[in-house]
Amino acid sequence: MQFKVISPNVESTGGSGTTPHAQIEQMLSDSPVFLFMKGTPESPQCGFSAKVTGILNAWKVPFKSFNVLADESIRQGVKDYANWQTIPQLYINKEFVGGSDVVEEMSNNGELGELLNEAFPDIEITPPPPPAQVQEVAALEAALILKKNHEIRLLDVRTPQERETACLENSVLLDQELVEEMLDSWDQNTALMFYCHLGERSRQAAQYFTSQGFQQVYNVTDGIQGWSINVDSSIPQY
Repeated sequence: MQFKVISPNVESTGGSGTTPHAQIEQMLSDSPVFLFMKGTPESPQCGFSAKVTGILNAWKVPFKSFNVLADESIRQGVKDYANWQTIPQLYINKEFVGGSDVVEEMSNNGELGELLNEAFPDIEITPPPPPAQVQEVAALEAALILKKNHEIRLLDVRTPQERETACLENSVLLDQELVEEMLDSWDQNTALMFYCHLGERSRQAAQYFTSQGFQQVYNVTDGIQGWSINVDSSIPQY
């Protein structure tokens, strides 16, 4: 059976007198698979939310989500509801499954697939292939890789303001429009290399794109700072 993955971010259904608990119950009734997360599936605001979104997309199941950053009462309410103090939180058939590490483990050992089969008895659920691993490279090694392979897309995950201060030649700012284009139309065999200031934001981006099926993904572990120190001293440090 063919179907289109849908992942709308729902809005709070509460009005005056409606408790967060009641709102959460209503949201969980709206979809067999529901994710409370930071941000939206198209634009996660933390690496853990990006990881769970990527796992669900890899399983190709429809799900709905709620951005807890948009409503503090729901953000706290869902922690109390599940007695689980971190976000994201995944629910299947109204039952709490877990956060990102639990969901990842269950995806790898097949338990998540069993729950999804119960949630969607009319859909043939097939396990996704294991995601590629992010290749962690320091700036000096990254420069050598780029010199040998001019087809690698160099992606800057910093802010536009940081990019005005300093940027790497032939790199492109990774904004939301480009993210959507990459997920929609880029060949997943396209080699990607991510960098930021010191390597952490780019690591989250790299992990997200491997979870979306991209097969050759690099992260510059010491960022543009390391590039300035070890590759090209003309690049300003900040």
